[in-house]
Amino acid sequence: MSKTIFILAFVLGFISTQAQQSSPLYSKSFTYKTLSAYQKKLFDTFLNSEIPPGVKAEITLTDHASLRSKTRVAQALLFRNAPGDIEQAKVILKWILQNQYQDETSELYGIWKTSVLNDRFDKNWREFIGCDLIIIRQKYRHLLPADLLKDIDTGLLHAAKGAFKRNVGADYTNISIMSAFLMEYTGTALGIDYLQKAGVAKAQAIFRLYQAHKTFSEYNSPTYYGVNLIGLALWREMSFSKELREMAHSLEKDFWQEIVLFYNPVLKNMAGPYFRGYGMEMTRYLSITGIWMALAVDNEALAPIPAGIGRKYGEMSNLSTIFHLGLSIPVAALQSMKAQSFPVFVNRDVPNNYTGDSIKAVSAAIYKNWMMGAMWGNKRVWEQIKTGTIHWKNTSGTTGWLAIQGDGHTNLKTTRTTMQIFSSSPEAHQLEVLVYSPATLPDHFMKQNWNLSGFAMQVKTSLKVLNIEKTDPKTAEKKYAIADDVPFFYKITYEVPAMQNLTQPIIEITPGK
Repeated sequence: MSKTIFILAFVLGFISTQAQQSSPLYSKSFTYKTLSAYQKKLFDTFLNSEIPPGVKAEITLTDHASLRSKTRVAQALLFRNAPGDIEQAKVILKWILQNQYQDETSELYGIWKTSVLNDRFDKNWREFIGCDLIIIRQKYRHLLPADLLKDIDTGLLHAAKGAFKRNVGADYTNISIMSAFLMEYTGTALGIDYLQKAGVAKAQAIFRLYQAHKTFSEYNSPTYYGVNLIGLALWREMSFSKELREMAHSLEKDFWQEIVLFYNPVLKNMAGPYFRGYGMEMTRYLSITGIWMALAVDNEALAPIPAGIGRKYGEMSNLSTIFHLGLSIPVAALQSMKAQSFPVFVNRDVPNNYTGDSIKAVSAAIYKNWMMGAMWGNKRVWEQIKTGTIHWKNTSGTTGWLAIQGDGHTNLKTTRTTMQIFSSSPEAHQLEVLVYSPATLPDHFMKQNWNLSGFAMQVKTSLKVLNIEKTDPKTAEKKYAIADDVPFFYKITYEVPAMQNLTQPIIEITPGK
């Protein structure tokens, strides 16, 4: 890159940052009657998929139904409030409230079942269902009978006391934000002083941790960033605490700006790396951040979500929660969801307690038709971690991608032109590189110049390729946490010998060359 272009990119980035800091807010509340045609299409498709027209709610409350989704179905019915909706919602809520663990001596205390049978015993269901019940309590108490409201309060009390007992750290970002709200709201509403104080204290800890590096610890997750936004909107709209409401406005504004910094509206994707990722291509699976963006841009052509009922469609249940909380987005951030100035270069230090460095270094380069991101310092082995990602626009107009997962053996960083992969372990191991490029043949990955569906990529390495194989969608989601609706992707496996020089890259990838 020439010196002139670099200076221009820096100046544009500085101007953009200054504009966003002083940008006015775009705020919008929703009712069913005021939804746009696109928003109403999303809402009705979700609700009809859960309760088809003419079907009674109790028929859908099977032993395998998701209690979290059904809580949001009750929310959605109350939001729509068509004839019969309130009665349907009551049936669902009674069922939900009967399926909570209320034994105070158990580690499961206060959680709801994920489903009646094959319960996964997910402790986070306290926060997910608890916060959705608070919305119902706050918005619709005038529509519900006294005995049901009493049962809701009982359920919230158990959930908040269970959350207090568990005491998740501020670095467990999505759950800690909701946990703080659950305890603060329930403690205030029900007159339980220690819960209210615990909620405020946890919110303060979250705020302090964010201010230290202007990042959340669960960094850059297309799914969990969306949960963070829900939690902050709960603080903003429903917290009794003035301090929580003020912190929410500050965090939410900063956080939206961080989200769009990584967002490429041409590719309709967030650049990596992903500290927690369930997919690689936001238009091929449902991410919760994508749902927020879809509602904000209010344009199906610009929305970074699949059309119709796509993969991980269960996340669409968050639609109901978001409609109840409304939007509060810097106008400049909203504009960046529709059009962005390129290139964008990002470097972040992220406070994170995954095994490895306590501060993970993130670097990313985002261009109009391709982008890449990398993470340095992770040693946690986890399929949700994507330590390196590259996205590009294929000649067909679709998006191709490359991913390197958290394997505990690699460090990655990007320059403005190249992704560098280093070994972080002196032991011999294998490195897997995942690539979605449907028009590319397997033997092409034996070369150092890859043609990936019309996009050129130079791969410089002395490592031996051990295997190249296709991965089917079922294996992709279970083993690699990639839920994209694609027929296959390639897994290229390299042999990394022992005693590598940890200061020299073992692979260098230069996109667009």
